[in-house]
Amino acid sequence: MSHSIKNILQLIVVFTLLTCTGIIVATLRFVSFGKLVKFNRKYLMRWSSILMMAAVGIKLLLPEVKSINKSGYFITFNHNSYLDIFALTAIGLTNTVFILSEKTIKILPLTLAAYGIGVAYIPQKKHQKRRGLFFKNMEKRIKAGSINVAGASEGVHDHHHGIDVFNKGVYKMAINCQMKILPLFINVPKESNPFNKYKYFKRGSIQIEPLEVIDTKHWDAEKLTGHVNQTRDLYVQKFNAAHQTSIL
Repeated sequence: MSHSIKNILQLIVVFTLLTCTGIIVATLRFVSFGKLVKFNRKYLMRWSSILMMAAVGIKLLLPEVKSINKSGYFITFNHNSYLDIFALTAIGLTNTVFILSEKTIKILPLTLAAYGIGVAYIPQKKHQKRRGLFFKNMEKRIKAGSINVAGASEGVHDHHHGIDVFNKGVYKMAINCQMKILPLFINVPKESNPFNKYKYFKRGSIQIEPLEVIDTKHWDAEKLTGHVNQTRDLYVQKFNAAHQTSIL
């Protein structure tokens, strides 16, 4: 069997699993009036994500939930793969609200699954007014309850083997809400990363490693760009060490 046919069959299995999971978790959230969202995160979406990654030959090496399942954290991660969101949901975090771009809404199975685990959709940068309102409402939500927020610092971009430019909006949110930053480094081997629209990728392992927590208590909002760049530098150094590269 050729690699392309094998990848197509793997993706059929993945989208079937994602669709079934999406229907189930969305239904459970709806009929329970939101009370089963944490159950969906901890069990159904977690195990579905593990199965989907196994279906494409990806073994997940994940950190213990106890080490990151706290509250009051902005959990960020490098986002250079289509697979990393499934690796993250496989951790089974119960009190974490994931931020996804509105651009993903058109993918129905993913949208159903996202609804079932309480994902918050962030407007793209071209919709500045709605984007500003999103952060305002999210900050109110953070201050009102004990939750974490997880989002990619790089936001929407073309995936490549590297670390893209970091957005400042999520870090401004972290400062305003006095959140600590928990950086997660997702190590995806280049050969196992489906860059080319899933046409070819090899079996491999994806590892998620928590980096040192960053306290924003002494961050100066007027020097936000510098703080964000320093955070990105941590990822660049980690990426270069993991992949023997020299990206900037």
